Amino acid sequence: MKRILIISSEYTGHGHKSVHTALLQGFESKYKEKVECKVINGFTLGGPDLIAAERLYNTCIKYFPKVWNNIFRFSFKNKNFINRHNSITIKRRFIKIIKNYNPDIIVNVHPMFSGSLLNVLKKKNINIKFFIIITDLITITKLWFDNRADKIISPSIEASEYMIKNGVDRDKIIIFGLPVREGFYSLFESKELIRENTNINDTLKILLLNNSEKTKRLIYIINGLYSRYKCEVTVVCGRNKKTYEKLKEFFSSRSYSPNIIGYTQELPKLFHENDILITRSGPTAIIEAVNCLIPVVSMGALPGQEEENPIYLNRNGLGYNTNSTDDIFNKIDLLIENNRENLIKVRENQFDYYGRDVRDKIVKYIVDNIL
Repeated sequence: MKRILIISSEYTGHGHKSVHTALLQGFESKYKEKVECKVINGFTLGGPDLIAAERLYNTCIKYFPKVWNNIFRFSFKNKNFINRHNSITIKRRFIKIIKNYNPDIIVNVHPMFSGSLLNVLKKKNINIKFFIIITDLITITKLWFDNRADKIISPSIEASEYMIKNGVDRDKIIIFGLPVREGFYSLFESKELIRENTNINDTLKILLLNNSEKTKRLIYIINGLYSRYKCEVTVVCGRNKKTYEKLKEFFSSRSYSPNIIGYTQELPKLFHENDILITRSGPTAIIEAVNCLIPVVSMGALPGQEEENPIYLNRNGLGYNTNSTDDIFNKIDLLIENNRENLIKVRENQFDYYGRDVRDKIVKYIVDNIL
């Protein structure tokens, strides 16, 4: 049995965890007799300070997005300093895991641990294959970049071009896309079936995915949807219990009420059942939607690593960027005009997208490199 060590995180957003979960599912479904996997939260290698930094992430992006943008920009200019500091902090625990688990390959899916882990491996003359899977689509912190890695798996053509411009060797990069978890796939195998099964007459079904949005804004969007369209709205609040409770209370006295859901394992089902997804343009949410062929209307992006993702939606015909909350309704108008012509077109573009259905390709590529 070959051993794969995956370095990820638990609390720095949804994307890193989703990617490592997708990889685990892929290895289990295709290669469980050949490989075993172990996932480590990289932040736990560094002790209390690094753990505290990880826990502050969600609070920072929700209430202090400008501060997060400054932190993100700081990483561009201080890559070597951050990597050196992290190397010192994580060295002891990391070496202990290497000795105990003896992996054949390390797969890193978090930017904080590319250069820092490679520093430790090179300093200790530990020869283990090291792959990086980048989980940001376009705007990428330079902490990801390190030519000492054996391979860097890129999520997009644009990301690859950006890396090459910033000194990453072209032969280190291979473009696949972002892997997604089980369930996030198309129900249809042709564009003809997509057209035949697109809702063009019945009540419009809209899914609103909350990504650390303020409750006041969510209420404004929901009210706007019900006032403009004949629709059914489902809101997923995730683990945010306060938002869930506030929305439940607010809409309990209204003549209309969305279907309000907390944390759920049924996201793929919801993606398949709804016609339009409104979400912040996190890379994982976008690519999961693309795999399920549900058009995306962006309600913004986190400054820094997500800021170009809405533009990427537009450029690739996968959905629509918006420049304000009210513009969300303008973009829905575009999708549903002329018997929802643009809605069908976006679904067809998603069907043709090169980065769809790539999990098994990535998993096979990794396994082929260690068998």
